[in-house]
Amino acid sequence: MFDDPPMTTRIAPTTTPAVPPPTTPVLPPVVPAPTKAQVKRAETQLKKLGFNPGKVDGAPTKAFTAALKEFQTSWGLTANGQLDAKTTAKLQYTYDRRKRHGKDLFVSVGEKSKDIKVLEQRLAKLGYKVGKADGIYSKSTAEAVKAFRADQKELPDGQGWLSKTARASLRREVGALSHPPERRRVAPSTAQTRADRATAKAAQTPFGEGTKGAHVANVQKHLVAAGFSPRRSSGVFDERTAGALKAFQSRSGLKATGIVDARTWRALQKSFILSKTAPQKLYERSGAVKNSEKLLKQLGFNPGKVDGLFDKSTLKAVRAFERSQGMKVDGVVGANQVEKMKALTRGVTLGQLRSIMPTLPLSKAKAYLPLLNRAMAEAKINTKPRKAMFLAQLAHESVSLRYFEEIASGAAYEGRRDLGNIHPGDGVRYKGRGPIQLTGRSNYRAAGRALGLPLEANPKMAARPSVGFRTAAWFWNSRGLNRYADQGNFLEVTRRINGGYNGLADRQAYYRRALKVL
Repeated sequence: MFDDPPMTTRIAPTTTPAVPPPTTPVLPPVVPAPTKAQVKRAETQLKKLGFNPGKVDGAPTKAFTAALKEFQTSWGLTANGQLDAKTTAKLQYTYDRRKRHGKDLFVSVGEKSKDIKVLEQRLAKLGYKVGKADGIYSKSTAEAVKAFRADQKELPDGQGWLSKTARASLRREVGALSHPPERRRVAPSTAQTRADRATAKAAQTPFGEGTKGAHVANVQKHLVAAGFSPRRSSGVFDERTAGALKAFQSRSGLKATGIVDARTWRALQKSFILSKTAPQKLYERSGAVKNSEKLLKQLGFNPGKVDGLFDKSTLKAVRAFERSQGMKVDGVVGANQVEKMKALTRGVTLGQLRSIMPTLPLSKAKAYLPLLNRAMAEAKINTKPRKAMFLAQLAHESVSLRYFEEIASGAAYEGRRDLGNIHPGDGVRYKGRGPIQLTGRSNYRAAGRALGLPLEANPKMAARPSVGFRTAAWFWNSRGLNRYADQGNFLEVTRRINGGYNGLADRQAYYRRALKVL
């Protein structure tokens, strides 16, 4: 029998924890304090570059430190406000570049000015990412300028500065965003209807920058129609598309998010007029509107600039036209208004002329008609009251256009200083000629100057139909007779032509007949 060996207990040796050796703290490199001369040079350079370092005296003030931080930030340096080696080198580099270019259009990163702030604001309106629009030309500003230059088909030069042409383009493009949304006529098609439905469906989940697809291309086309061009319809929702959309939203009373949602799409969809026959309304831009503007201008109404945009000036002219014709004043140009304007610009027809003046031979009527209509167009005698009044007065004065020279000798006008007849023989020389019987040296002189014709030297020219109708239109305009014709003031028109009311009953008979015929 064996005894078990005695049990022993082993005790683990104790160890003392290792104490790490003391470490020397790592401190940032000590930047030697700049000398007064170095600070003064930096102050001069900062001031030249548009920053405000305060007084240029070599003292590192708070203003100097703040200006230095702004400069450092523009170049992507550590904005610590210290005039370290990197900052000093970059400051000298920027200063030298600015100095080389003098007063040209070059702008360098590291400059500050009010003009730069305007530039940044304009680029931002177009959608370019300029960072903070603070007037400091930073790297992000330069990149935005380069992107704009690329869109303008200008070759990038690595500096991000704009030529005079590009600056003008930038002003125009930003200015073109400051208007109400426009509408354009688009030929209705199944493809467009499908595209609009697909875009409406996509807009149920708002989409914005970075999105791609046919629905984006459709949005871009609608932005162009609305007058907010993103410059491309590539189907890529880029920064220019976002900028154009924000401008559209702002001018449409929507929140300028740059995101297409259902509400934005409903507003944007109105930019297409999918009809060939829909009436012309406010803010439509089309060839049809331009034709209407031309007609309105020809009729004496002022639509403003004839550019195809139905703006407020066009609206005012349309309403004035509608009132003059006794039409419903709604400011809308439909087929009836267009046809009425065309009819008025055509003057009178051969049948109308002979109905008003039944004794006028057919051959003379045919010869006179284009001359008469051209003269009426020159004098803006283009409404029914004006035409009736004008034709009635001409019919009486010339006995239905049969006499273009006064039958009497004209001796009765001798010595008439009120007519400018101050020389012997002026009464006979400047007797009544043309269908309105132009009379007196002063009238011949004034008409000749206005029409570019030597009527004072050769007064018999006024008896030629080609000249006589024009002198009649000149006389009518020079006396402001359209205004009285519009009022229906027959007596005043007669007095201003005749000097009295001679042949009033005959004139009125022609007038009544003209009103009935026209």
